[in-house]
Amino acid sequence: MLTRCLLSLAACHALLPGSLQTQQQAPASCDQYQAAVRSNPGNLEAAASLGRCSFRDYEMIAPHGDSSRLAFRSSWTPALRALRHAVELDARYAAAYRPLFAILFAETRDGCSAATGSCTHVASVVRDGDSVITTPRLVVLNRPGIDPYEDVIRVTRAGNAANLREARVLAERWAAVAANDRRPHEYLGRALLALGDPATAADELERAATLGTAASRRDLFWDRIEALVKSDRGADARRVLEEAVSDPAHDTVRLRDYTVSRLNSLLGRVRPPAVDSTRARVSRARVDSILRNHPPGRPAPPGFPGLLPASDTAVARRVLAHMDSTLGTPAGVMKRFPRVGPQHLESARNHLALGDTAAAAARLADIEQAFNDRPFQFSVSLSYDGSRPWLGYAWLLAGDLAAAQHRVADAARMYRRVVGLWGGGDSELEPVVSEARKKLGALPAR
Repeated sequence: MLTRCLLSLAACHALLPGSLQTQQQAPASCDQYQAAVRSNPGNLEAAASLGRCSFRDYEMIAPHGDSSRLAFRSSWTPALRALRHAVELDARYAAAYRPLFAILFAETRDGCSAATGSCTHVASVVRDGDSVITTPRLVVLNRPGIDPYEDVIRVTRAGNAANLREARVLAERWAAVAANDRRPHEYLGRALLALGDPATAADELERAATLGTAASRRDLFWDRIEALVKSDRGADARRVLEEAVSDPAHDTVRLRDYTVSRLNSLLGRVRPPAVDSTRARVSRARVDSILRNHPPGRPAPPGFPGLLPASDTAVARRVLAHMDSTLGTPAGVMKRFPRVGPQHLESARNHLALGDTAAAAARLADIEQAFNDRPFQFSVSLSYDGSRPWLGYAWLLAGDLAAAQHRVADAARMYRRVVGLWGGGDSELEPVVSEARKKLGALPAR
């Protein structure tokens, strides 16, 4: 449940069963469902109801009146066990799967209070045997550049592999008895993607899209794109992107024009977002006015490219150090979504020109971190500069660096990414693809 910043009840409307401001009281307790399951473990409807109620129960309590040790009113573990038992009794009982997978896929659990009218706590989801533990911690606000959920999610991801593996097994079992139902393939694809198997995940998610509806394909868009991109299937990713953009009902909040532009750039195509000509003219006029009213100052010092021919490496290093200092995450921007762009590639090339392979590798690693960050939707929307395709050049350079260091597997992975994602893109980028293909073929046998 990647709710991130549920720090006021206004933010809970879309995620919780109802706003506390509307209810004026805490949501109903799940005790009745837990009692029904306890009295009859074979009551499938009670198990599904307990799962839904527990997953949605955000209410915090003070055990024994100790407000310094707040806890969630309901535990997810009894619900998890009841849901497991329900699908064991009837593998086709679809109502139990949604809350079951919601718990297994959850990365955070938000804690709120009807008494205070705010959501100020969050918990990691930690696997312990066949149970899950959600210990709430206070969300500390107003720390510029610090995501209050970052550490919580890191703890979850460090130990949620067992949950993801269980989700995969459950989805496989469901798909075996309901092969023409899109839902088990969706859950299986998402589990495989989170477990680091994008190629198999892509196959399952494409199967789910084939079995689904236009609405379900819209909901599945980001998972499909991520799986296809991370398995180097550029042609399929471009097809899915075109389908989404041409769908008049697509979610323009999750798929904005600039996001489409960045995805196209990632996939080797120049597709700038549409520009409002009126706004563009006003902006251009404002810039021209500023330039006219502010005479030029002293001539700018020579840039890095002009220093190398003069063999002035000391000054070149100082200039490059200053350039690198501007690449950090700006104040007020969450570090979990590092912003990267062509300037990182330029920095890597400049460091290589100075013979500093370690610094070049660090810049390329920054690019790779953003590429692999999840959720992919935010990585693409917040990280990449989509003005023109440039990532293929970075991947090619990373492959060259790995090949020079005899890291054959890493070099092959980078070259394959260039070929897979940019192959079939704009014709002007074909030389990059051809070079990557040639270098891939020249690598020693693995």
